[in-house]
Amino acid sequence: MDISVLSELKEFLAVCDHKPGRLKVRVDLAIAGHPKAAMLKKAGRGGIAGIIRTNMNLFTRTLTVEYDTQVLPYDSVHALLNDDDPDRLQQIMADLAVRREVAV
Repeated sequence: MDISVLSELKEFLAVCDHKPGRLKVRVDLAIAGHPKAAMLKKAGRGGIAGIIRTNMNLFTRTLTVEYDTQVLPYDSVHALLNDDDPDRLQQIMADLAVRREVAV
């Protein structure tokens, strides 16, 4: 999963808790109709730089993402979920792409 999926799907996600290295979001059931929804569940298994592990709990409708703050800084992940400025989001994505390449 590319971390940008969080930004693309943010209309279906509500942040429950976000601490550096750990993000927990409540997932709206309407997400099931989105073509990229399956990427959230598989995020921790794909060897994506920066994503350590994911856990999807269907009963509580929550997704927990553990991530490496050296590759995915807390402020950048927070901005992806909260910022609506397309130019700012593009810049964040470009910065994260560089960080992930260095981490690999």
